[in-house]
Amino acid sequence: MVDESKPEKPLFWIGRSYDDLLDCPEEVRRTFGFALGLAQQGGKFVDAKPLKGFGGAGVLEVVEDWQSDTFRCVYSVRFAGAV
Repeated sequence: MVDESKPEKPLFWIGRSYDDLLDCPEEVRRTFGFALGLAQQGGKFVDAKPLKGFGGAGVLEVVEDWQSDTFRCVYSVRFAGAV
């Protein structure tokens, strides 16, 4: 569920993570973009799972299989003002 009364959080990219996203197939980019957009609005993508080893649900992972490859999107929602 998205709280539309809250302003959208900005996305901050680490290192070459944005370039890596652009290197993914379009279908994968769409899934990851949708998941990140929900996170910016305070929601959670249905397939997002807490990343093990980070103590709770503050760091999430979305896994997308495409053809014979697997792609992962990892992001943090721990910060009040950013994703």
